[in-house]
Amino acid sequence: MDRTPIDWAALLDRHHDARDRASLEALRHLDGLRRQRAPAALPPGRDLRIVLLRALVALAALQTLEALGRAAVVVWNGGSIAAAAPRLLVVAAFASASLLLASASARDRRVLLLLATFVLAASAFARAVLTSLAGAHGASSVLFRGLFPEAFVPAALWQFAVLFPAVQRFTRFDVWARRMAGGAWILASCLFAANVAAHRGWLPGVTGLLGRNDPGNLFWHVFTAAALPAFSVIFIRACRSPRAERQKAVRFGSALAAGAAPFLMMGLVRMAVPGVNRWMLTADGIGRLAIDVAVVGALAAMPVFATFAVIVDRTFELHAIVPGRLRRWLAGSGLRLSEIAHLRSFRRPRRREWLTAALERVHQAREAREISAIVCRELQFGIGARAITIAAIADLPSDSALLAILEAASVPVVLGREAEPFVLLPKRDREWLEAHDVALAAAIRLRDGAIAAVALIGPRRGGGSYDRVDRWFMSTLLTGAGAAWDVAESRAGGDDAAVECERCGLVSAAGAAAPCRCDAGLVAASLPRRLSGKFNVLRRLGTGGMGVVYLARDTALGRDVALKTLPALRTGSVARLRDEARAMAGLNHESLATIYGLEVWRRTPVLVVEYLAGGTLAGRLARGPLPRAEVVALGIRLADALTYMHDRGLLHRDVKPGNIGLTSDGLAKLLDFGLSDAAGAPAGTPAYLPPEALDGAPPDAADDLWGLCAVLLEAGGGRGEDLTAFFDRALAPSRQDRFQSAADIRDALLRLRA
Repeated sequence: MDRTPIDWAALLDRHHDARDRASLEALRHLDGLRRQRAPAALPPGRDLRIVLLRALVALAALQTLEALGRAAVVVWNGGSIAAAAPRLLVVAAFASASLLLASASARDRRVLLLLATFVLAASAFARAVLTSLAGAHGASSVLFRGLFPEAFVPAALWQFAVLFPAVQRFTRFDVWARRMAGGAWILASCLFAANVAAHRGWLPGVTGLLGRNDPGNLFWHVFTAAALPAFSVIFIRACRSPRAERQKAVRFGSALAAGAAPFLMMGLVRMAVPGVNRWMLTADGIGRLAIDVAVVGALAAMPVFATFAVIVDRTFELHAIVPGRLRRWLAGSGLRLSEIAHLRSFRRPRRREWLTAALERVHQAREAREISAIVCRELQFGIGARAITIAAIADLPSDSALLAILEAASVPVVLGREAEPFVLLPKRDREWLEAHDVALAAAIRLRDGAIAAVALIGPRRGGGSYDRVDRWFMSTLLTGAGAAWDVAESRAGGDDAAVECERCGLVSAAGAAAPCRCDAGLVAASLPRRLSGKFNVLRRLGTGGMGVVYLARDTALGRDVALKTLPALRTGSVARLRDEARAMAGLNHESLATIYGLEVWRRTPVLVVEYLAGGTLAGRLARGPLPRAEVVALGIRLADALTYMHDRGLLHRDVKPGNIGLTSDGLAKLLDFGLSDAAGAPAGTPAYLPPEALDGAPPDAADDLWGLCAVLLEAGGGRGEDLTAFFDRALAPSRQDRFQSAADIRDALLRLRA
């Protein structure tokens, strides 16, 4: 799913069932056939028209470059380009817009068609530039002899009009528009061929009338009559699109129409009224100048405004079109470009890496509820969704038509208020979707194709629309979630899943009434109601980034225990919890919590640890500081525990009030040995680490000593009384001025107690 090449040998080694291996062998064979298949004559998605259009774009680009080059040579030699200045302005405008679109033309066919329209138009004015610079025979280059790619501007416009906006309807108008687009291609080919034939002297009587430079202007009359209706098609099809798309289409179409209208309308008037045509050919003065300024100004502004509309509205694959500097300028200009931050983050190749990491987290999930939580989180950040809901089939309206649509759909279904599936749904379904603010819906499917749940995705933050890459991200993640869902459900089998109160942490069986009166919500517990047939899980004692702890009753031995597990499977977290179990099992000291055993639930290790009924020191200090005598006694007891650990080559590395438990008699014991056997960069809580550790020094016993003394200072409320000298030495900035071992701290505190 993440496009990583499959290691078939390793995959087969992990499966021993004959049926699974046979299926994998068949897939391996199909993959081999796919790789060996010779490439098709035309790559997918490129028909003959697109190949022809790319060739014409290349020709028009060369013509434009030659015209701009000759103008630059004239200026370099001290000549004047005043006569060609208006046409040069139009060429520069179309060429600049084309450069912005070129980087995205391979990703979106509509961008290629728009790019072709601009480049072909630029070549028409490039020819006029050469004529102005060198007289009637200025355009004598081999690139210009009988080759008029601008003949295909109406065809490119028509093809663009039937693809933009993207409305998947098959009305009579849409069928008619597609046929007209095909006719525009045939007409453009005839015009182009007629000019080639005229240049070669073939059939002069017939082809001469269609010549681009023929005084009768039949070429331009046909050009105008073919191009004008294409703009109407854009607006008519926009009326059938969803509101957000309609606004984009209207703004973009208006930019195109406003720029091209004066030029095309003038051509239409000249064609319909011969007197106007004669006047245009002979007139000279302020009237003719005003018309030229209006036509040329509108044409020069059209590609600028059209490209700006594309950038602002993110009409196409904007992250491929807009360079970073331009995006930053737009963001700083005060415009409401709601997707700027999102585009900046996903323009980088990190999108695929993000998806790979998300799929790994889904794979590590232990149950369906955990998969749902991961999918919601990843989609919310991955595609910028405002809200995500994973709904069970039972949560949908009974006999919902939406479920039937999702059954038949292989991609996420757009459910905006004016989207096609939405308007076809029954009123009850539409009201339900509106109440839940659903913009997209997609099914999470099991391996047999059955729908396990439905992802209901709200609108994008800022009001933008979801693009092709967003839908790819969504589809791939949900496919991975479906596979993990299937495995999680089969693994769960008869597991006694449980829920817990968000406020007090009391645990109860899933589906049962809450055992408390907190009026808080119930969430999935990280452990079942009964673990390994002998531990009754009662309530959550505490939770943190590295683990969650529950109080449980060991029914076999009749004692209370603490069960420590992981809130979620993460890379390295399982190994770390197992390391903590081994570290605790190798220690036996009265000031260290005792481990009773290690259980496993849904691939997750669960530490069975001594339950300390007095809570933690952090909870005790929340009620106020300790008296001096208790601070000293606490320090002696913990220093003795650290001496025992350090003598055996182990560090605690996270000494803090939250990791110090209290028995019912108030005796302190060190907890949480998750970092004791770890190596590498400094770890632990920064507030309890010495200065050198914060500067990157490797961990050693000094970290535990500083943490212990910081805890004692906090336990006393920051008041030293006669402990000032002790803390001045224990927390001295220079390591050489401090106590050098836990035994030194214990001895100093013993002297203070005496």
